[in-house]
Order: sequence, then structure tokens, then C-alpha cells
Amino acid sequence: MRQTARQALLVWLTVAAASCGRPIHNRAVDGGTGGDGGGAGSVAPGKGGTTGGAGTIGGAGTTGSAGTIGAAGTSASAGTTGAAGTSASAGTSGAAGTGGAAIGGTGGGGTGGSVGGSGGSTPVDKKMAGQPCQASSECNSAICADGVCCNTACSGACRSCVLTGSIGNCVAVAPGTVDPRGFCAQEAPTTCGRSGRCDGAGGCQLYPAGAPCSAPSCSENTFTGRGGCDGQGICLVPESVSCAPLGCNVLLARCNRGCPSGDAICPPGYYCDGDESCFAQQDPGAPCGSNHQCKTGTCVSNVCAAPPPAG
Repeated sequence: MRQTARQALLVWLTVAAASCGRPIHNRAVDGGTGGDGGGAGSVAPGKGGTTGGAGTIGGAGTTGSAGTIGAAGTSASAGTTGAAGTSASAGTSGAAGTGGAAIGGTGGGGTGGSVGGSGGSTPVDKKMAGQPCQASSECNSAICADGVCCNTACSGACRSCVLTGSIGNCVAVAPGTVDPRGFCAQEAPTTCGRSGRCDGAGGCQLYPAGAPCSAPSCSENTFTGRGGCDGQGICLVPESVSCAPLGCNVLLARCNRGCPSGDAICPPGYYCDGDESCFAQQDPGAPCGSNHQCKTGTCVSNVCAAPPPAG
């Protein structure tokens, strides 16, 4: 057994010497048989190291945040040295692992806030109702009427914003007042239309009922009385009447009513006729209707007769 161990040692030394290129002479071991030469060692190339994986690229940073640093690549492990054989070359070292990728880029900065809007304009104090004004823009109500700020538009007929006790409020003027805005121009009385005054309700007043709209008149023995308004813009004219037998008094524009007291109410040389009116007696030859109309006291065939011959 000791001899076997020695033989094995001799084989190992021979192989080792062959690897170093320095031959070693065999020795006799205690008279034992010389061992066989070691077989040529087989060349076993070393296994290359594993290439390191590429580092993970850092993801893009969120707004304002830095990017994530990429992980470093894993270094390759060294190759295993080949087993010794005769003249066996050393195993090739494994290649170094590829380095990890560079640190991820810095994320971009967040977008700045937008510039604030321009400041509001400084408010201008407006005038209250009833205060003097020249333009509507001066008033809280945006209405300037009659020289003052008014609570409502005051542009209609017969209204005012400056009445005592109601300054700044548009109210109707009193009935019978002349329209301050001139919408109620007066019309002719014969029309029974606008009187030129206000009605107290913000409208134009019409001529009142009974207001004269036509004059009385005579046409031969026919009399037509005075017409009157109905208060609604209509002139009402009464029906004509006959003045016979006394006739129609043109000057007085009415029917004669006679002379109940006769000529006694008239001075000498005058006679009463028609509606107790006195007229001068007519000379001979003048037209007449009755004897008392003639100076001679005689009316013949509608002609004043000559006086009778003296005695």
C-alpha cells in the first residue's frame, strides 16, 4: 500500500513537472518497479465569465421630480481555471461584466403658473335718486330725467321726476296741469280733442263734457243751438228748431221770444220786436212787417205808408 502511494505521488510530480517544463528523473522506490509515465494532460480551456446584463435606464422624471437612478450592471464572475494536464494552458479569464447604464436624467421642472389677471377698475360712486345730474351714466339707476337721477324712465306724457315731495320718483302731474313734456299740444275746441292739459293719470286731458264746440246760429227762421263736447272727443250738436212766427234773431243767435210788454219798454221813436229788442221806427216807403214799425203807424203791403194829408 505504501508502494502504491509512492507511485501515485510520482505520477503527480511527473505531471506537475511536465506542466512547468522542467523534467524530473524517476527514482527507484525501495526497489519497486518503476511506474509508467503519466499520460499527456488534456488541454481544458477555461470557461468564459458571464457577460453582465445592461443596467436599467432610469425612467423619465415626473414634473419637477428627479429621475430614478439606473441600477448598476452585475459584474461577470471570473472564469474557472482549467484542470492541470500536460502542457495545459491556463484557462482564459472571464470578461468583465458590462457596467450599468448611467444615472437617469433629471426630470423637467413643472410649468410655472400663469400670470394673474389685471386688477379690477376702481368703482366710481354713483348718484342716488333725486340728486342733480347731467348724464344717465352718473346715476345708480342709469336714468337722468328732468335734471335729476330718477328711479325709472320718465319720458312719457304728463310725468315728472321733480315734483315737490317726489323728487327722484317719476310720477303723474296733477290734472289740469300743462304737460311739462309737450306731448299734449292743445287742439281746436271744435274738435273736442286735447285741451293742452294733463288728466292726472299720465295722459292728455280732453275737453270736458259740455265744453262748447260749435256756436249757435240762425238760418232764416231756423235756429241751431250751441254744440257741446261729450268728454270723449265728440262734439254733440243739437237739432235745429223753427223760430216761426217771431223769427230767428241773427244778432243774438236765438229765436225771438216776442215783446210781452209791447213798445212800452222802448224809448219814443222805437218799437219792440223779436226778443224784447228795440228798433228805430221806419220812414214812409221802408219795408215793414207791422204798423208799429213805421213812423206813420201804417204799414201797407209791407211798406210804411205816407202820412195822410192834412185836414
